[in-house]
Amino acid sequence: MTKLKIFLTSILLFLLSIPAVAQAIPSDSIPSPDSLFPEASKPLFISRFTWGAEIGASVDMTGNNLSTFDIDAFFGYKNSWIRTLGVGAGIHRAFGNSNMFIPVYAMFRSSFRSKPSLLFLNAKVGYSFNTLEDTNAKGGIKTNLGLGINLAMSRRFKSHIIIGCEYFHLDTRQSPSTGLSIQDIFFGNISFGVNF
Repeated sequence: MTKLKIFLTSILLFLLSIPAVAQAIPSDSIPSPDSLFPEASKPLFISRFTWGAEIGASVDMTGNNLSTFDIDAFFGYKNSWIRTLGVGAGIHRAFGNSNMFIPVYAMFRSSFRSKPSLLFLNAKVGYSFNTLEDTNAKGGIKTNLGLGINLAMSRRFKSHIIIGCEYFHLDTRQSPSTGLSIQDIFFGNISFGVNF
């Protein structure tokens, strides 16, 4: 019985001494484990990660009735010189018919200066998966080059308008009803977007 009392008393004294020991050790002297994502706890506006979304329209300059309403989302890397270096995807639905384009692309945006700027370059290159009526076209390479204009800017987000031109090379697009084959399409587009 005496051994049990000694054991229980030792445990009680140990438990009571833990808060005193914890106060005696400064928290900044305890090494923290290395994180796989060291910037994960940083607010988004001071981290190197960025994401955003855009809404806009593309006008078919070749007259093939392929003008679209566009929604895109993207994410990637940013720093003081690069606004976005990343990847994106979108859904571009044609006006007045069931044609649809689903582009997946790499993108680069920069004003080529570290200070805030009114204008920036927007470049994209990728592949578009298509659903085109009355055709055997399945997809094609898409490139886009545009000029961005910054609107509202703060530490937490930026908004912009982009005016650009786009070249789209279809693998093949031959209409069974008309026999016409279309491969090269040019679009003029405008979009409004935000990124964080």
